[in-house]
Amino acid sequence: MTGYRKQPRNSNLRMATRLYHYISDEGPKTTAQIKDYLNNVFKPVSEGAANTKFKYTVTSEQISGLMRVSPLFECIGEETNLGLKQTYKSKLYDIVPVATVVDTMLDENGQLRQHRIRKKVPSVIREELRSRGLKA
Repeated sequence: MTGYRKQPRNSNLRMATRLYHYISDEGPKTTAQIKDYLNNVFKPVSEGAANTKFKYTVTSEQISGLMRVSPLFECIGEETNLGLKQTYKSKLYDIVPVATVVDTMLDENGQLRQHRIRKKVPSVIREELRSRGLKA
């Protein structure tokens, strides 16, 4: 299969961590603003020149899918934007404090519940679990 590249493993975990830090620094953002940030502005130090920073661009569908299912983010409303020919609505997302997310992940004994499928979590959650002395 030429021309087909498999996406790196756990790319959604890395994207969730990047977006968590971005929204916590900048405040609530819409899907369009997040897409612009990831595709045009974000440049990690380790990834070299800006024109070679990503093998893949991020779509609005990927971002909204991640924001919808991740416990790190919540939709706090909608923003109306003017396009060239029409107006459209974008959801506005904010972060949920990591401590709150981890509290919901723990059982009544203060231990992390074993998930049947998911074995990995974003690094912001993993750091909070380690600070509480739990193994992620």
